[in-house]
Amino acid sequence: MTFVSDAKLVELAAEYHTPLYIFDEKTIRQRCNDLKQAISYKNHHIRYACKALTLQRVLKIVRDEGLWIDASSINEVDRCLLAGFDPSQIFYTGEGATKSVYSYLIEIGVLINCTSIDQMRLIGSIKKNHYCSIRVNPGEGHGHSNKTNTGGPSSKHGIYYDQLEDAKVIAKELGIKIIGVHSHIGSGADLGHWLRIKDKTLEYANSFADLEFINLGGGIPVVYNPETDKPMPLNEWGAALSASMEQYSKEMGRSIALYIEPGRYVAAESGILLGEVGAVKSTPEYNYAIVNTGMNHNPRPAMYGSYHPIRFIPRDGRSPGKEKEYVIGGYLCESGDVFTVESDGTLAPRKFPEIKVGDIMVMGHIGAYSHSMKNEYNSMNLPASLLIDKNGVASLIERRGTLIDVMRREIEVIPHKSRKHYKD
Repeated sequence: MTFVSDAKLVELAAEYHTPLYIFDEKTIRQRCNDLKQAISYKNHHIRYACKALTLQRVLKIVRDEGLWIDASSINEVDRCLLAGFDPSQIFYTGEGATKSVYSYLIEIGVLINCTSIDQMRLIGSIKKNHYCSIRVNPGEGHGHSNKTNTGGPSSKHGIYYDQLEDAKVIAKELGIKIIGVHSHIGSGADLGHWLRIKDKTLEYANSFADLEFINLGGGIPVVYNPETDKPMPLNEWGAALSASMEQYSKEMGRSIALYIEPGRYVAAESGILLGEVGAVKSTPEYNYAIVNTGMNHNPRPAMYGSYHPIRFIPRDGRSPGKEKEYVIGGYLCESGDVFTVESDGTLAPRKFPEIKVGDIMVMGHIGAYSHSMKNEYNSMNLPASLLIDKNGVASLIERRGTLIDVMRREIEVIPHKSRKHYKD
């Protein structure tokens, strides 16, 4: 939350209006380089899980850093192609599958990662003797709730590990080569859990004769709350991965590629969301500060009970006053539109110096899965997005939404010429 001075944030808020997303190029590049420096195993590629943040300028930065792509939808694939990625650099993992989507991916040369045996059958119906990767559910996952857990019996993701022999039978029937084995267990996995799943994945992959790569997914933790979250010891992590892959390739008698798919780690710390305090009020139990943004611009607290660092810049330049506890609420007509909550959704007031109307809220770590999950609930306009480039210059990379944008798909809408288009 420190890549822009408070004075500059107040200036940008005045110029571009709030709410406002701001992203930092230097942070994205630094995280990419952290990962590249950590892994010494030569036959590897880092794939950015672009669902974390799919803005074109961000994709181009990631491409410039030499990362490849993990995509989850056909539109993500096309957005990456527009950003200059080659189809051969894109790995597609989607739970849903249709013949038209798979036909397109096969035609342009995007590698498909099958998350079910039925998806393998779909490939076989489109092109005989093709190839794919498979996503394995290793029987365990990681995450503070089922909403963020992508492995284990409660997860919809992947082919359960006890069904891998069935996958081999179907692959043989269809003449499909399984060239990769993929696993991903969820967000924020600690080193021990990460390495345990790595070992399981390597074991599952042993019996696939056409194996070319192992993909260990993402889930590298990001410190949102310094009081509770622990970072990944990245050098230790990278050294363990590299040593395992060196040994594994030796055992297999050929070089097996390693892929990883960080999304949150690359993007999360690069973003902040600015809002403005519109009201300060209280009930017998809580003080509330209401800001002009909400779960439509960062759904993570409402969806997952996620913690985001928040602070306030006094708009009038006053010195910080005595601290009080506040619940920070959004501006939507929705009871769950609250940013300061526990993981189970319980209100969790935080201490701030006295907050006044007009103060600027700065919410940190919104670079991943905040902007990309934004929506137009209550017919609210979407914020503009700025990028602070590597030289410290701010530029508009996404304009603010309008009423016409909100109604853009309604066939019968003819906006009246006299209708005012409010900013808020």
